[in-house]
Amino acid sequence: MTKRSRAWVGALLLSVFATGAEAETAIPAGEDYGAGLTLEELTPLGDVVSRPELYSDRTLLVKGRIRDVCQKKGCWMVLTDGESQMRIRFADYGFFVPKDSSGKDAYVEGRAAVEEISEKVARHYEAEASDGDPSSVHGPQRVVSFTATGVRLVPAE
Repeated sequence: MTKRSRAWVGALLLSVFATGAEAETAIPAGEDYGAGLTLEELTPLGDVVSRPELYSDRTLLVKGRIRDVCQKKGCWMVLTDGESQMRIRFADYGFFVPKDSSGKDAYVEGRAAVEEISEKVARHYEAEASDGDPSSVHGPQRVVSFTATGVRLVPAE
């Protein structure tokens, strides 16, 4: 085997082993809620928020930091990547997350949608937020929302 062949084989083996290691650690262990996670490939949260029409007909896995949680029941949360944010609701009102989950990282599986919510609904969300101000909401709001079937909470990185 020539030096060039050995270098190529070594690079190939390094690539295979590195990919395997990344796949095993892509989604860390944590607290699961709902139906659990079935996907492994992450879709960037910012991509979903900026171009939701590209993602609305399929199930996605997104990751972000929890910025806020419903303080009444834990029936919604706001997920952020530092620049974009999206409200997460839970399929069929079938599960909730702990009200003290803000600051944790979350892996969330479900479907995104663009919707218009009424001023009344937007004020309701503001009233349930940890630092919400319902009087700051005026008129209907066009939002990107996400209905989750499964959530995994992990300590913040």
